[in-house]
Order: sequence, then C-alpha cells, then structure tokens
Amino acid sequence: MENRQKVFIEKIGVRTEKMGYSPLSGRILGALLLADPPHMTFDHICTYLSASKSSISNNLNILMRDGVNMIEYFTVPGDRKRYFRISLQNWSKHLKDMPQEFEYSNELLSDIIEYRTENKLESKFTTDLEKILSFYNFMLERLPSLINEWEQQQLKK
Repeated sequence: MENRQKVFIEKIGVRTEKMGYSPLSGRILGALLLADPPHMTFDHICTYLSASKSSISNNLNILMRDGVNMIEYFTVPGDRKRYFRISLQNWSKHLKDMPQEFEYSNELLSDIIEYRTENKLESKFTTDLEKILSFYNFMLERLPSLINEWEQQQLKK
C-alpha cells in the first residue's frame, strides 16, 4: 500500500470513529473506496489492512447490518469467494430515509425539551436544545425539496 493510500485510509478511520464506528470499520471503507477494481475479497482486505480475520469479519458484519448497509458483498459464478464493495444502492436509500431519521430525532429531542421544561431543569441548556431542534425542523422542511432538486440535477447530466 502506498503512503498516500495509508493517509486516506487513516483519515477515513478517524472520521468513522467520530461517527461511532471502530477505526477498523473506517479503514475497511477506505480500502474499498480506493480499491481498483472497486471490490476486495475477505482475504485481500485482511492482508491489505494487516488485521486479523476475526477483526475484519466483525467489522464487515457491522458495516453490512441493517441500518448501516455501507457495504455489500457479491459472488461470481464458479468462484466460492465473497467480494465486498461500497453499497451505492444503499447510499441512495439512506438519502431517501433521511427525512424519517430527522423526524425521529426531532420527536426525541422535543420530548427531552418537554421533560426539561416540566421539571424546571437548567433553562439555558434547554434553550440551546430548542435552537438545535429549530435547526433540525428547518432542515426537515427543506430536505425533501433538496433531495428532489439534486435528483433532477442528476437526471440532466
């Protein structure tokens, strides 16, 4: 692996760690993003990242589970190996699910604000949460039109 690839893979590892995933999950994503062709076998991922089979297996399962779906695997007729790749289809599905995710977050945050208000918890923090909720609602109102606008733009290309 060349030095520039290592830098990219580490950056992705750090970024995904901030999103709540393990650094190895990020490194797997990085390796698949840089792969040419854009897929790798299980053994190739293990070798490429110098990680144990169990660690790679656990992280692949996390990245493939429902709700995450960042990667997928496919097989080739006559070949017993599984090939892993970034799931572009699931990215598109995730984009369409974003309004529902925002709605759930907004409902939860609204309930928390209501609880904090009813129990007279520190008001400045509650006010700050209300500002966050206001921004989320702002985004939620505009998200469907933004997604539609982006899709229309893609059709013109």
